[in-house]
Amino acid sequence: MGKKGGGKAAKKAEAEAAALAAALEEAEKLEAERLKLEEEERKVREEEDAKLKAAEEERLAAEAEQLAAEAAEHAPFHAERKKAIHKFTAKDKAAREWERFVGCTPRPDPQYEKEVNGYESTVMEGESELLEPALNTVQDNEYIVLEADRYRIQALAAEDNDAAKALKDYQDRIRVLSNAVLDRSTANILQTADEYANSKGEVQVSDSRKDFKYALWVNHAKNPRFKLIEVPDLELTAELPKSLALASIAVRLVHRTYDNFTEHTKNEFMAVGGVFTVDLLSLPPPPKKVKGWTLRTVTPLAFDVNCLPYPIPPAGADPATLAPGQGAAPPPMVLTYKLPPELVLVDPEPMVGWWDKEAQEWKTDGITEIKVEEDTLTYATTKLTHLALLQSRVALLPYKQWNMRPTESGESCIISLTPAMADFETPFEIEAGDGWCRLVSPHFPQLERAGLYEPQVSPWDLLSKLSACGLHLMPEDRDCVFVDLEMKETELERLFCADLALLAPAFMLASSKWNRDLGKDDCMVRLSEVTEYDRTLAVDLEKVFTREKETVHVMLRKVKGCAFVDAKDNLEALSKELEVHMADGRDKIGAAAVRSRNETFEQPLEPMKYNQTILSLLKGVASEEGLDRVHMASPPFTECVKNLLILLRVFTFG
Repeated sequence: MGKKGGGKAAKKAEAEAAALAAALEEAEKLEAERLKLEEEERKVREEEDAKLKAAEEERLAAEAEQLAAEAAEHAPFHAERKKAIHKFTAKDKAAREWERFVGCTPRPDPQYEKEVNGYESTVMEGESELLEPALNTVQDNEYIVLEADRYRIQALAAEDNDAAKALKDYQDRIRVLSNAVLDRSTANILQTADEYANSKGEVQVSDSRKDFKYALWVNHAKNPRFKLIEVPDLELTAELPKSLALASIAVRLVHRTYDNFTEHTKNEFMAVGGVFTVDLLSLPPPPKKVKGWTLRTVTPLAFDVNCLPYPIPPAGADPATLAPGQGAAPPPMVLTYKLPPELVLVDPEPMVGWWDKEAQEWKTDGITEIKVEEDTLTYATTKLTHLALLQSRVALLPYKQWNMRPTESGESCIISLTPAMADFETPFEIEAGDGWCRLVSPHFPQLERAGLYEPQVSPWDLLSKLSACGLHLMPEDRDCVFVDLEMKETELERLFCADLALLAPAFMLASSKWNRDLGKDDCMVRLSEVTEYDRTLAVDLEKVFTREKETVHVMLRKVKGCAFVDAKDNLEALSKELEVHMADGRDKIGAAAVRSRNETFEQPLEPMKYNQTILSLLKGVASEEGLDRVHMASPPFTECVKNLLILLRVFTFG
C-alpha cells in the first residue's frame, strides 16, 4: 500500500510539474507576443510622433515667419519711438549736466568712475576732523547717492545692466565713505573730549543736516544718577540704564533718513522713517595736565572708533568667547525721537526691529514698550545697534485689482491700484504723462507734506518717495514668497508692459481675475477701446468692465506673441480649449502638443493664432481713430507708462 500510494503521488507531482511548465511556456509565448505587439505599437507611435512633430515644427516655423514679418512691419514705428525717447533722455541729461555746471558743484559726477575714485581719495586724505565739516561731507555724499540713483534707474530702463551695477557699487562705496568720515570725526572728538566739556564737566556734542542727526555723549563722570541724554534741538532722548551710567564709555546716536539694510534682508520687513543707530564706544586714555601743558596719549582710538557690544563684557573678557543669550537680559535703553512728518503708518500696531548682521534680517526680539504719539516714536531696547520702525514690504500686496484709463486729451493716463489692505478703500491713482508722474490719490496730509501731488517726477522718484513715506508699491522677485505668488517670467512682464503702454492714449485696461492662476509663462488683461473721450472717469471704467459687453476683449500674452481669448471675468472657469491652447509650448511641445489638440476633443482643435505685438492684434478690431491715437502718441509718454507698469509689477502681483 505504501509503494502504490507513493507511486500515485509521484505521478501526480510529475503531472502538475508538466502542467506548470506548459503554463509557463504558454505565458512566455503570450508575454513575447505582447512585447512584440507593444514594440510594433511603439514603432508605429514613434513614426506617428515623428510625423506630428515634423508637422508641428513646420507650423511653428510658419508661425515664426509670420511673427517676424509682423515685427518687420512695425519696426519703423518702434525705431522712430526709440529715436524720440533717446532724444528726450539726452535733452533731460543735458539739462541736468548744465544745472550741475552752472551750480559749480564740487561733488563728483557718479557717471564717471575716475571722478568717484578721486573724490574718495580727497575725502579720506582731508585733514579736517571736526563735526561740522564731517556732517557737511556726509550730506554731500547723500546727494551723490541720490544723483547716482537717477542714472542707475535710467540705465535699468535702458536695460544697461552693467552701467546700473557700476552705479550701485558707487552708491555703496559712498555710503561706506560716509561711515568712515563720521567715525574719524567721532574719534577726534573723543580724543579731545575735555575741550567740549561744559561748566558742569559734561561732554555732549550734537549737530544735524537734512539726512543726518548726530549726538555724542561722553561719560567721564560715571554718575549713577545720570539717566537721560537729551538733545532738544534734535528732538531725541536716550534714557540710560544704570550699567551704562557707570561705564567709561561714549554713546553715539545717529539718525539717518535712508535705509541701507533692507535691500539685503531675507525677511519681509523694511525700515520706515530712517535708521537710528546706537553705538557704545571705547574711550581713549584721558589727557594729563602737566605745567600748563595738555598731554594726550596717541593710540589707534585717536583715528578710529571701537564699538563695544551690549551688555559690556567684564574687564579683561574677550567678547568673542562669550556665549550669546546666556544669563538675564540686560536692562534696556529707552529711546525717543521724532519721525519724519511725511510718514504714513499702515500697520495697526507699530513695530520696531534691529538689524541682525549675521542673519541678514530685521528682528524684533528685545524691543518693547513701543508707541507712536504725534510723530514721536518711543521704545525700550536691549539691542544697541541699528534700529528702525518696521513695516512689511508686502503690506499692500497683492493688488486686489488694477486698471488704466486715458485722460480726455489722451496726453496722459491714470493707473489705479487697489491694495490688499482692507484699510485702503481708496485706490492709489497715479497720473502718467510726457515723461512724468504724479500722485492723484489717496489724499493724506503726510503725502501733501512730501510734495507727492506735484507733476514732473519720474516713475522711480514717485514710487521711491511713496516707499519712504511708508507706502511701498515697488515689489521685487523676493517678495513673491511672502504673498504666495508665482513670479511671471521677467521678459514676459517687460514685453506685456511695453505692449499695454502703447494703448495708454486710447484704451481702458483692467486686470483679469485669471492672470494669477495662469502660471509664470502667461499673462492676461482685459481691454476696451475708448470711443467717447469725455467718459474716461473711474466710474466710466467700472461700468465698462463690470458689464463686460462685446467691446471688452481679453488679451493673452506669451513671450512669442499675443492673442485675444474668451476669458472674461464673468466666467466661472476657463474653457478646456483655452487651457489646451495655453499649454502649447509650455506643458506640451512637439507631438504631445498636437495629440493634446487632436485627442482631447471630438473635433481636432485648431492651434491658436498669435500676433507679434498688440499693434498687429488690433488690426481690424480697433477703430482707425483709436489706432491713430496709438501711433501719434508721444513716445516719452508711453515709455513713462511702460516704466511705471514695470516698477509696479502689475502682472506678478496683480
